[in-house]
Amino acid sequence: MDRVGSAGQPSGLSSNASEQNMSTEKESRTIAVVGTGQMGPAIAQCCAMAGHDTIVVARSRASVERARESVQSNLQAMLPYGLLRQEDIPSLLSRISYREDGFAAVAAAGLIIECVTEDLPLKQELFAELECTCRRDAILLSTTSGLRCTDIAARMKRPERAIVGHYWNPPHLLPLVEVSPGEKTSPEVVDAVIAFLRTTGHTPVVCRREVLGFVANRLQQALQREALALVERGIATPQEVDDAVKTGFGARTPVLGVFEHMDLVGLDLIEYLHNYILGDLDAQRHANAILTERVQRGDLGAKTGKGFYDWSRKSAADVLRERDTLLLELAAKRMKQARKVDQD
Repeated sequence: MDRVGSAGQPSGLSSNASEQNMSTEKESRTIAVVGTGQMGPAIAQCCAMAGHDTIVVARSRASVERARESVQSNLQAMLPYGLLRQEDIPSLLSRISYREDGFAAVAAAGLIIECVTEDLPLKQELFAELECTCRRDAILLSTTSGLRCTDIAARMKRPERAIVGHYWNPPHLLPLVEVSPGEKTSPEVVDAVIAFLRTTGHTPVVCRREVLGFVANRLQQALQREALALVERGIATPQEVDDAVKTGFGARTPVLGVFEHMDLVGLDLIEYLHNYILGDLDAQRHANAILTERVQRGDLGAKTGKGFYDWSRKSAADVLRERDTLLLELAAKRMKQARKVDQD
C-alpha cells in the first residue's frame, strides 16, 4: 500500500453524532481488527500507517507473536521501495496494540474489522456477539471474500451498521477493497467506510447491488472456470494456461481494465467475437470434475505439496516472493505518481 501520512478521524465513523455518548476523538479514530490469519495483521498495519490507533484481537499469545512478526516482515520489505522510512517504524508500531481478552478489546473502537475464517455461521455468531460489546455507533465490517452482508448480519439487532469490505490479499500491497452493503446497511455507513478506506490509501469499489462474490472475485471465478475447462478438454496444460495469462492479457491489466480494453479494440469487433465464442465457453454451474477429483484425493495445492503442480519441485515461497516484489514495485510507482499529481 502506498505510504500515506497521519490521518484524522475517519469521516462518518459515527453516523449519528447524538449516539456518540461523549466518546473522545481518540476513541472515534480507534480501529479494532479481529483475527490474526493472513489478512488481519496486514490490515492493522495499513490502519496504523494511516495514523489510526489499531487494536488487534488475538486468541492466544502465539497468535499475537505471529501477527507481530508478520507486520515487522511486511514493513521491512517495504523499506527498500521508499514506501515508508525507517524512522517512521517505531511510531507506526506504537499505534498497534494486541489484546487477548476477547471482545472487551473492541469496546472503544469506532470501526471493527472482522478477519476470521470464511464460515457463515461463525461470522453470524461473531457479529451478534460484537454488537453486544461494541459502541452503539460503531461500524462492523466483514472481510469475507464472497458472502452476502445481509446473511452475515442476519442475527444482529441493528444490521444497518454492518457492511462488507473485501480486501484483496496481500492487503498492504493491493489497493482494492470491494465494499458491499447489505439490504439494511445505512447510506451513512457506506459513506463512512469509503472515507476510511481512502485514508489508508485503498481503492474502494462499491457493489451497487448485493451479489455473492462481489465484482473482482466473480471475474476471477469466471476465469478459473474456463481455465479448468480448457485443461479438462485437453486443449492446454495448467502450465500452458498460466503462461497464456501471465504473458498475454494479464501483463497489461495493471494499466488496462476490461472496459478500457474493449473500447480500445472497438466494440464492433468485441461484439463479433462474442457472437461466435461465448456459446462455446464453459457454463458449468458446479466445480469442475478435475478440481473435485484432486480435492477428494487430498491434493490441495501448495499446502499439501501437490495440486495442478508438483510443489516438491516448485517453491511456493519463491513464487510468493516474486509476486510481492512485483506488487511492491507497482506500489512504489503509484506513490511516485501520486506525489507528482500533488506537486502539480
